[in-house]
Amino acid sequence: MVSNRVTMNQEDSVMLQRDTLPMQVLNKLMDWIMDGTLKMGEKLNTEELARQLGVSRMPIREALKSLEKMGLAESVPYVGMRLVSLQQEDVLQIYLMRQLLEPLAAGEACRKITKDQIRDLEKIQEEYIQIVEEEEIDAKKLYLQNRKFHFAIYSICGMDRVCGVIESLWDTLSFFKLIYGRDVIKNTTGVKRMIAEHQSYIDALKNKDAEGLKMALYENLGERIKGINQETDYYTL
Repeated sequence: MVSNRVTMNQEDSVMLQRDTLPMQVLNKLMDWIMDGTLKMGEKLNTEELARQLGVSRMPIREALKSLEKMGLAESVPYVGMRLVSLQQEDVLQIYLMRQLLEPLAAGEACRKITKDQIRDLEKIQEEYIQIVEEEEIDAKKLYLQNRKFHFAIYSICGMDRVCGVIESLWDTLSFFKLIYGRDVIKNTTGVKRMIAEHQSYIDALKNKDAEGLKMALYENLGERIKGINQETDYYTL
């Protein structure tokens, strides 16, 4: 069951009044997954979630089905719905798929991107730099801004199916935002590396260097893959 640490506040209540309830419930569950309120392998009790969020069981059930489609939850016989427990090999496979698909999307985006879209991307980069320069870096905020940066590029490619798969892979890795966040927060080298990586993508886009952009993404994701092979502490979250 979801523990008592999950509480409804005024902001949550206002949030649930907008758009469709199932989508808003899903967004709130994703927030709880990303900030560590919900843990890997935790049971998702429909009645308890409905009580915590002040909604009926129907939107909860629909949101849980969406989590299942995204690969974040699973239905277990005699147990019910629970969040998945990703192992090191699972995360490795996801990054290997990202390494193949993201350069593909970025290369096509490079051929189509406009000057206005590049300016928008530079603004996102400026916001990213402001986040990493804060006295206490928020890992979740950092993850979301990094995601915003990457999808600002990928969305331009026009390959909706490819982008859909990439987005699903990122969603499945939500438990592991600290693989990214911790690496950046731990030391100034990590911060400078991520800023430099983003800037190299912007420079390649400005120069219409599709092959250079694809290679940079491929190699940078390759470095993440090396890190996954070397780390073990993430898998006890």
